[in-house]
Amino acid sequence: MIDRKKIIKIKRKISKEFPEFKGIEPTVTEKTIGPQDALYKKLSLGVPKQLKHIYRLKFTRMVQTVDEIEIERILIVTLNDRGEIIKMTQSR
Repeated sequence: MIDRKKIIKIKRKISKEFPEFKGIEPTVTEKTIGPQDALYKKLSLGVPKQLKHIYRLKFTRMVQTVDEIEIERILIVTLNDRGEIIKMTQSR
């Protein structure tokens, strides 16, 4: 599992770039990704198989539109096993 200090560091960065998500506690999920066996077989690669751990932090917040309709805003931050941001995805 990812270190709590790394999550706090990511939360600080997110609150600077996306102030509407400040103070929101993310849900953390972990995914293990293995190499594509078919690709290694097709290319005849003798590389040993390595597993990668990817972490996903999901920030969710309800906002009210101009029409007074509540919608859910979602920000997903994908991290590698060292805690570095790979990708950030935001709902409209």
